[in-house]
Amino acid sequence: MPTLADKAPTCVVRGLSFDALATALTRGRTTVFTLNTMHLRLLGREPEFRESYRQASIVTLDSNLLNTVFLRRRMTVATGSDLVQHLSARRSLRDRSVLVIGNVSAEEASAVMASRRLDVVRPPFGFIHDPAAVDDVIARVREAAPDMVFIAVGAPQSEMLALRLRRAGLAEPSILCCGAAFEFALGKQTRSPVFLRRTGLEWAWRLASNPRRLAGRYASDAGFLLSMLGPLTRLARSGALKVGGLHLQFRQETGLARKAGFGPGALGAG
Repeated sequence: MPTLADKAPTCVVRGLSFDALATALTRGRTTVFTLNTMHLRLLGREPEFRESYRQASIVTLDSNLLNTVFLRRRMTVATGSDLVQHLSARRSLRDRSVLVIGNVSAEEASAVMASRRLDVVRPPFGFIHDPAAVDDVIARVREAAPDMVFIAVGAPQSEMLALRLRRAGLAEPSILCCGAAFEFALGKQTRSPVFLRRTGLEWAWRLASNPRRLAGRYASDAGFLLSMLGPLTRLARSGALKVGGLHLQFRQETGLARKAGFGPGALGAG
């Protein structure tokens, strides 16, 4: 009998240590996305976003809510904010050139991380829908030729831009889509206390901190989760979830068996 995996492209959501993720990113040619509940919802309705996930080399879990309620805490949660913080603390980042794409100044980016060379690109709002603006970002990344690219323009723009950078032939730099990581690091937003993150309630803290910005998004996320309640309740047992024609497999892993790269099947687990 055909299985779920036979009927849809597969994306593995991996539980990996921060050291393993940092090593993969610093050695190049690796694209890392961090899956949260909003991303699940977008996977169901945005074909290019779904394709970007299918092509990513590493996808981590960025949702304590999913991990606590539906996965019974079987996964390591690795958020974009935590990854940026971990990378900033690694001495190896100082020997690499970095380009940040987002609403951040060069001075602000330098306050978050130290690197051999740091460049910043600040695209206009909604740039992903403007081919000329996207081409300008691609040209500036090509000109800078960084070792690592941090994309902090929000979903689905960040992931779609990562896909377009790769399709434009920019294969060498590692790419991390990191959401609001720089806003948290700079104190523009305040992260929830650790105990709220561990219990899956960080969303409540963020909603209370910024209701005007997040109320609509979280209402949409809640509606999506309710519509997926049946499959989600089976997630802990099956380790699998199908969203928008993409089959997600959730796996806790001990490390990387070989060099990661952009594209499905480019990563092995040890």
